[in-house]
Amino acid sequence: MKLLAFRISFFLFFQLNAQTDKTYNYQDETLQSVLETIETNNYISFSYAKDLIVSKHITLEATNLTIDELLEILESQTHLLFKKLANDQVIITKKPLASENYVCGYIVDSQTYLPITYATIENETGDLKTTNGKGYFSFKKTESKSYIIKTEGYEHLSFTPTSDCSAISVNQVPENLSTVLLVGYVTSGMDRNTDGSIDIDSDKLGILPGLVNKDIAQSIQLIPGISTLDESATGIQIRGGSPDQNLILYDDIKLYNSGYFYGMFSLFNPFATQEAKIYRSGTSASYGDRISGIIDISSGNDIPSKTEGGIEIDGLSVNGYIKAPLSKKVALYTFARRSYTNFLQTPTYDSYSDKIFTNFGVAKDANGNILELETDDDYNSETSNSDFSFTDISSKIIIKPNENNRISVSGLLTRNHLDFNFAGGDELIIDNLITKNNGISANWKHKSSDKQQEKLTAYYSSYSSFYQNEEMKDETGNGALDLEEISIRENTISDIGLNFTFTTQLKERQLLNLGYQISYTDLDIVISKEKPIDNEFENSNQDDKNLKNAVFGEYTYSFKNKGLINTGLRGVHYSSLDKFLLEPRLNFEYPLTRKIRFKTAIERRNQPISQLVEFNHTELRLENNLWRLSDDNQFPLLSSNQVSGGFLYSFKNLNIDIDGYYKELKGLTTYTSGFSNPLENLEHGESTVKGLDILLKYRWNNYKIWTGYTFNDITFQFPNLNQTSNKFSGNNDIKHQFRISNSLQLNKWQLSLGWQYRSGKPITTVNSYEIKVDVDGENAGVVNFGALNGGRLPDFHRLDASVLYDFNINFGNKKLKSQLGLSVLNIYNRVKPLNLIYKAERKPLDDGGIAIEGTTGATPDELELILEQVIQRFSLGSTTNFSFKVYF
Repeated sequence: MKLLAFRISFFLFFQLNAQTDKTYNYQDETLQSVLETIETNNYISFSYAKDLIVSKHITLEATNLTIDELLEILESQTHLLFKKLANDQVIITKKPLASENYVCGYIVDSQTYLPITYATIENETGDLKTTNGKGYFSFKKTESKSYIIKTEGYEHLSFTPTSDCSAISVNQVPENLSTVLLVGYVTSGMDRNTDGSIDIDSDKLGILPGLVNKDIAQSIQLIPGISTLDESATGIQIRGGSPDQNLILYDDIKLYNSGYFYGMFSLFNPFATQEAKIYRSGTSASYGDRISGIIDISSGNDIPSKTEGGIEIDGLSVNGYIKAPLSKKVALYTFARRSYTNFLQTPTYDSYSDKIFTNFGVAKDANGNILELETDDDYNSETSNSDFSFTDISSKIIIKPNENNRISVSGLLTRNHLDFNFAGGDELIIDNLITKNNGISANWKHKSSDKQQEKLTAYYSSYSSFYQNEEMKDETGNGALDLEEISIRENTISDIGLNFTFTTQLKERQLLNLGYQISYTDLDIVISKEKPIDNEFENSNQDDKNLKNAVFGEYTYSFKNKGLINTGLRGVHYSSLDKFLLEPRLNFEYPLTRKIRFKTAIERRNQPISQLVEFNHTELRLENNLWRLSDDNQFPLLSSNQVSGGFLYSFKNLNIDIDGYYKELKGLTTYTSGFSNPLENLEHGESTVKGLDILLKYRWNNYKIWTGYTFNDITFQFPNLNQTSNKFSGNNDIKHQFRISNSLQLNKWQLSLGWQYRSGKPITTVNSYEIKVDVDGENAGVVNFGALNGGRLPDFHRLDASVLYDFNINFGNKKLKSQLGLSVLNIYNRVKPLNLIYKAERKPLDDGGIAIEGTTGATPDELELILEQVIQRFSLGSTTNFSFKVYF
């Protein structure tokens, strides 16, 4: 058996190397010479007329090509038809010319002459085409005389096609240091790089189910391992990490808040998010200060040839932008968006409002018995009033004085405002929330030579959150409301920093990246509570500061077969902790065959700032957490160790990606993890995350289908919580997540349908609940909770759809490109609880089992936990949205 296994292994190894040893290297060689070489090396025969190939020449440098792939390349360079009659016989004929009603061509790389697949070509009327697997495209003839090629990693090129389908060469972007491995990794506009990162180009982003605009925060949730627990745009969890563990950058401005309306809508203006780079693992050493994912967004860096702009209106806001060339070397971008829901409320707004302002439902104990709670603050969108608005403005100036320098300055202003009030019984509740995230950045990129460049970035980021809650009550019974309690929570952050990066190409395939970063963070927290009737006042102020100094180095070696090894080391000192920390990184990918790649990544990361969820028991806590700097005492440094590995299969239109990962997180607290049941004491803990991400995507002409599955096993360990095993399911432990999406393009129509499913969120169940009467004659429910996160909410699933229609509007002598969109989320209107929060307070009881208000001096054994309210958050009901866009 051992001998047989050895022979089989030897045979497979021999076959593998036999497949990978074939190299094709031709420099302007005649087609006849090339064909003769191929016949000798591949046991294949070509039949052709000599006068047909006499003027044809081939330039090619490639390895691991199949015969079919090689014939496609020859066809794209010669414009001849290579037809296989048998496995060993190919006939070469003249390709029929396009008719007089069509123009066509082949898009090829200017250096390798390989065809560029799925490149986007646009004519003057806004019609779009993509090249096929041979780099071929065709258009019906129109009045358009100019066409433009747009594809990731290549310069934009204007050209005039012909009817003889000639080849069009496109140059690679010189500063593009990362190589695109898979174009359309999930859908069009999402490309996977050799380092495992994912690039998103909003210009090419395809239609997505349930969306009418190209929202980055919603779009990346198509990627396995990226999701939200509450359907929001900001609660993004990347491979088991909480939202505050993601580093989010916009034009190098650090963002501490990324959403509006309690996080349901993304802060990112779809017009202003030109590009984005997403890391799930294998993170570059240039990124630090967060232990989960990276979302690095850019508004673009091109100087347009002419002024362009657009206007959009949807069910919530009005949006517009202008990109204007001030000269051939200077451009100005301006983006602005404003909601109109504070004076016009559409069905789209009503649906989101119903989700956010509904806080109650039927609550049951572990045995299914309904908990009868006496409370007067159960409210929904029909019994309350709200006034919501958001505004964001961003601008960017780009200066390219010469080909070796690029300077840009970006600014961002965002504001989210919500007023809410609810009257129930003899009580009035008023909430006011204002959040802002503003910033400015300056960026200078200098190219010293073809092999060396430097980048200097300075930024300032400002974040503020102000929340005020007022509770008024009729204490006398005469109808007059007295201010019973007023609470204020305020959180402000000022973050200023400077980054310098030096990149040099040591040899042809070796890259060295060095950098230094310095930043200063000033964070303030103000918490106050006043009870005017009782003449009580509590106030707490916290002012924390942190100076960060970081250096990093990164070495990358790119193999000829698109394999990659990247090793990096990051050293950082945080003054708030007075610690110097090392963060090693390793990322390795290598093709085992032309179709299969092996990949693995190992990294250690630290995070000196996190969000507190200690106010999880207030009714309107959806996007109102407080940021806090680590002090290595009460709030320890967050740290993670992560290893991942898997295989990537890619052949023609089929992609299969399998990636497993294991993470260890330390530095968690009960205030940063958002437990559903009340925990009075601050406790420290850690967690482990075991996961598996699977992606399968197939493209057939204009139809695409992709499915994603994620398995997670997230375990918390808090030794002082007196659990039997000290281990329990994490608060975000969603065992199974599955999504399947389809899209189809029919001329000017784009259609998309998608279904998603996930397991229910862990919750702590109620073991027993006994109602007693307190001294005021009111019910007091004594509760006994079961094991932490011992139960689960129902599974969640929904069906979404979108339709887009592209058309032109005649405006004088111009044709304006326009688009209508319609989307429906949760078509079958299945509404289920997504989260559950218990609001309780410990009170002493007298001998008769009566809760006594204001009693002091009781020992913990004499206290009973009185359940006052069960707050539930539900999924979004059936929600329709629309959009109308006009480009000029």
